[in-house]
Amino acid sequence: MAAKLKNLKVTKVDFVDQGANPDAHIKLFKRKDGEKAEPKGKPDSVRALYTFKEKLEQSEDKQAKEVLVDVYDLLDFKKDAYELLCQIGNRSDKKTLKRLGTLKDYAENWGNHYALPKPKTPEEKQKEKERQAQLGLPTFRYHPNPLETGAFKESADGVVCDCCGKTTHIFYTAPFYAVEDIEYLCPECIASGEAARKYDGSFQDDCSLDDGVDDPEKLDELLHRTPGYSGWQQEYWRAHCGDYCAYLGQLGARELRALGVLEDVLDDPMWDDEHKEMIQESVNGGHLQCYLFQCLHCGKHLVWMDFD
Repeated sequence: MAAKLKNLKVTKVDFVDQGANPDAHIKLFKRKDGEKAEPKGKPDSVRALYTFKEKLEQSEDKQAKEVLVDVYDLLDFKKDAYELLCQIGNRSDKKTLKRLGTLKDYAENWGNHYALPKPKTPEEKQKEKERQAQLGLPTFRYHPNPLETGAFKESADGVVCDCCGKTTHIFYTAPFYAVEDIEYLCPECIASGEAARKYDGSFQDDCSLDDGVDDPEKLDELLHRTPGYSGWQQEYWRAHCGDYCAYLGQLGARELRALGVLEDVLDDPMWDDEHKEMIQESVNGGHLQCYLFQCLHCGKHLVWMDFD
């Protein structure tokens, strides 16, 4: 017999075997018999939670909306959780008022900025590559998604590149080490090396790199033809397998778990036990910030971390 649950609070989403609860109103990803279960925090688990969120968003049922507040909170959509709870919450209830106060602080200070990102499927990654190609964004070996990481921003009106003098709708926002104060650089002038040549500058400090890369061409590509990234302190670039790694973006322990790479980044001789504990306690946008890299050859994940 079907039962309607009241005051349901979602705290986690796990996988179940295929065939279990086949009449579920909302079905998440289910593994087949004999298939190894995904550990908690793997990308598919987060995608499943996003699927659940999207199903709930389509419902006008009050109880569904109450569950949606919890899902927003779990994914760190604090602004959305606060606004929805304002609409449906019982303000005569002390627990609701307390939760509203907590969510309000998060919503006003950070909004949804630090929401747990939805891990991309291979198909979505391919579509992102195609979108970048349509925008005319060059391919950067050591920084494959510079729009996503914030190294570039889009401008509907366009800006004028200081280097080539042409109007560009995508411009650079991360560090550029040069004597002259440069306001705008287009992706093409960075990829070609023209910006670095013209202003005798670089996009990364050559003293803030991992050792182990002997090829001067790789060093030249990283310093002079690769967009950098913005850190709390001095940015640092990781290397592995005799080459510099690809920069993937900033995150904290929660995002590392969601991507399923936390154990991978902790398996790194650069960090002692104290450092590893700090990585496991890091919060995206917090006082200790992690920056994720991936080896282009073996796929190993590495992080750099710094403090505000």
